[in-house]
Amino acid sequence: MQKYKFNYQNFLWKSANNFRETNTSCIQWQKPRKLYRGQVGIEMKSDKLNKILREYQKDINNVVNEKEVFYLVNAGRMNHGKSSLLNSLIGQSEDYFEVQDRRTTVKNKEYQYDDNIIFVDTPGLNADEHDDREAIKAYKKASLILFVHNLSVGDVRKEEIRDLKTIISCFSDMKSLEEQLVLVLTGKDSITSLEDLSSIKEKILLDIKNEVGLSNFKVFEVSNTTFKKGLENKKKKLQEHSGVLALKLYIEKYIADNRATTRTRAMERIDLLTANVRELIEVDLKKLKSILDKKEKEINTNISKLFRLIDNKVSFIKGINERVDLCNQQIKELSAPEYNSEPWPF
Repeated sequence: MQKYKFNYQNFLWKSANNFRETNTSCIQWQKPRKLYRGQVGIEMKSDKLNKILREYQKDINNVVNEKEVFYLVNAGRMNHGKSSLLNSLIGQSEDYFEVQDRRTTVKNKEYQYDDNIIFVDTPGLNADEHDDREAIKAYKKASLILFVHNLSVGDVRKEEIRDLKTIISCFSDMKSLEEQLVLVLTGKDSITSLEDLSSIKEKILLDIKNEVGLSNFKVFEVSNTTFKKGLENKKKKLQEHSGVLALKLYIEKYIADNRATTRTRAMERIDLLTANVRELIEVDLKKLKSILDKKEKEINTNISKLFRLIDNKVSFIKGINERVDLCNQQIKELSAPEYNSEPWPF
């Protein structure tokens, strides 16, 4: 009987312990796996944040290095004469910036006009996303922007209004942009009537004012074709009639009077960079908080499940112990002297 008692108890306890160890190890395996997934999400956000800060530091260094440079940047649609205008302002017989009827400018191209004075030819906006990014990089560092619109097109288009809004976003305020913006109406030789020219110009200025709120900026009408003919044939009158020389004179005077604007513009660029980085970080922090809140909820849910499982297993083991105790009690009763003294009925 003693052998039977020992084996029965041993079997019950081994079964209970095996069940407890198997389920506990299962719980311990699941919980770290959920925590690890959350940890990966947090590490990814941390890496992204570090990347943002590295890019920010790089951009700030670029601004500081360029704080004395005056950037003259063109802007506008494709085939409106942007590249031709810069070639006219350079005033050389050979074009520096490529001029074609097709899309040719896909990256910002720079020309060293003078010491710390750089002309930048930009891609036309809305050609594609890459071109837009290139153009916007130039707008952000521009000391003076020449917004080019071809008079032969007529009224300003809705796409050009969108372009102007993009340019506005690259400056700290409207007043700052108005002082650094020149509207250049190319193709004036295509409009033979002064009345028609005045009417188109008036409509363009009204649309710009109504759509984006810009009004106090300089306006010039030019003909790159007429200027090029005057340059090739060495005819000063044609060059003057083209309007390019008047624009060039204004630009040179503006540069001479506003060299200090390069530092002011550098500070604006730093402010814009800082605001942009702050916005990116705030967005990332919100996402990170959302991840942490979700993981905390998952952890609390798993802890609750774990406690319920432990309670169930404790109740189960307690029940087993009670049954073992009952069996032991019955075995003791069977082993008592009063049972051994009586003969077996069979």
